[in-house]
Amino acid sequence: MPNQPAKRRNFFATSDGIFVASALLMTASAVVALTASVVLAKVTFQDHATELLSQYAAYIFSILLAMASLFALIAGAVRCGVYGRAGAPAPQSANDSGDVLTQLQIISDRMLLSDTAKRIAYRQEDVNALREAIADDIKRKDFDAALVLVQEMSQTFGYREESEEFREQIMAARSTVIDARLTVLLQRLDQIIAAHDFPQALSDALKIMRIYPDQVRVQNLDQIVNQAQETYKHQIERDFLAAAQKDDVDGAIALLTELDAFLTEREAEPFREVARGVIGKKRDNLGVQFKMAVHDKEWLKSIRVGEQIIKEFPNTRMAEEVRERLDQLRERAAGQQAAQQAR
Repeated sequence: MPNQPAKRRNFFATSDGIFVASALLMTASAVVALTASVVLAKVTFQDHATELLSQYAAYIFSILLAMASLFALIAGAVRCGVYGRAGAPAPQSANDSGDVLTQLQIISDRMLLSDTAKRIAYRQEDVNALREAIADDIKRKDFDAALVLVQEMSQTFGYREESEEFREQIMAARSTVIDARLTVLLQRLDQIIAAHDFPQALSDALKIMRIYPDQVRVQNLDQIVNQAQETYKHQIERDFLAAAQKDDVDGAIALLTELDAFLTEREAEPFREVARGVIGKKRDNLGVQFKMAVHDKEWLKSIRVGEQIIKEFPNTRMAEEVRERLDQLRERAAGQQAAQQAR
């Protein structure tokens, strides 16, 4: 079937035509308003109400024309934004529609080819950007991010050999950093063990093992701490027994106090008799010191020794006797100090 000629558009159906119509309506509105003003100027009104009604009647048509011009202006602007200045496209034949679809398909194919061409054209730039990003991550010691980019280089771009070289570089740098950090952490752990703070040492050891589970240097770190604690405990036991045999009561008491933090009830059983003997000697020694201080009228020393007896052996007969005399000793000490100051 032969192509039918497209219908001729009405000028006022286009955006330009609507703008022209708007201008004509605005001009007509101005002419009507001017005419009404001239007529009203020549008429004499009897009262103000009649004058006001006449003005409304004279200008109403001008106002309507101005509103129509404004609506036409808005409609023209909308049509121009949607269809352009020529207005809505003229109807096309079936063959024209087929040609349009063909052209659209060609444009789509070209766009797809363009994306593929872009990927090929910028492939080397993308790889170079990956190399720079990996090097920057290694420099910033962000090794996890660098490994992700290495995986991208291998899988997306196929640079497997270069990716493996980067991976070895990353792992070497990471190992160096981890070794330095581990050295600091292990030195601090050694200091804590040397201070015999074994609960803190065990806590730090477990934390290090959680953070670096694949490092050989931290394997069995908790067992090392426990072994150090056992060695130190056995050393205290030997020192305590030696002090008790030498009648070093004060040294034995100090060691016994420290040993108490490490021994369980079952482990403490072999030391009970020795401990009782040491404690008894300590109590007896304090009793002798207290009596000698009172006898020599060293009131301040007797008060200090008496308070120690009450603190360390509060439920003994000796402590009860000291309590009964402590107030009297304080009075005598105060009197002795006053007499010394008066001299």
